[in-house]
Amino acid sequence: MARRTRLTKRGWRWRRNPLRRRSDVVEAWLGVVTILLFCVAPLAGWWAGQSVDRTLQRVARTQRTERTLVPAAVVQSPAASDATAAPGAAKAAAAAAGADSDPRRGDVLRWIAPDHSLHTAKVPVGLEVWRGNEMLLWTDSTGVLVPPPLDNATATTHAVLAGLATGSAAGGVLLVSRQVLMWRLMRRRMDSWEREWARIGQDWGRAGAGG
Repeated sequence: MARRTRLTKRGWRWRRNPLRRRSDVVEAWLGVVTILLFCVAPLAGWWAGQSVDRTLQRVARTQRTERTLVPAAVVQSPAASDATAAPGAAKAAAAAAGADSDPRRGDVLRWIAPDHSLHTAKVPVGLEVWRGNEMLLWTDSTGVLVPPPLDNATATTHAVLAGLATGSAAGGVLLVSRQVLMWRLMRRRMDSWEREWARIGQDWGRAGAGG
């Protein structure tokens, strides 16, 4: 019986009664629409994530077909350039290089492109790829240096983040819109009460005036 009473109290806006106003009906429908749209928000996030994932996976496949790993060799290292610039300090440069003799610090590299053209240029360390003792570079078909192609794990991560962001944004916009509509609805309700009070307030408490 208590449960039925609670349901009756909560559903009073749906029943015809003298206390129900048009704003009450609008508020009830607004709650129903908000719940339905809030259930749809995760679907919007899932759809956005799938769309981004398909796009990024297509980009990754295209990049893998257009970019190639080619072997490269160090032509000039920083230690060698220092020794060339100051021949009298060759022993000092060699001693300094012995403490830090990592060949990966070489920045002038030479490589052969897939079209068999020879290239020599200063290469940032971030573009070097090492597999064991072999240095490789990502290039296009003409030998121009390019960043590594997008991998599947990174594409999937970006897609998941895009889906979460879309779903969260949709839910946030929905809640803010509901709050704005509720605020406007409450303003109209208060204006209606003020008009009714102005109409009957002067007779409030007088005998024979129904107060």
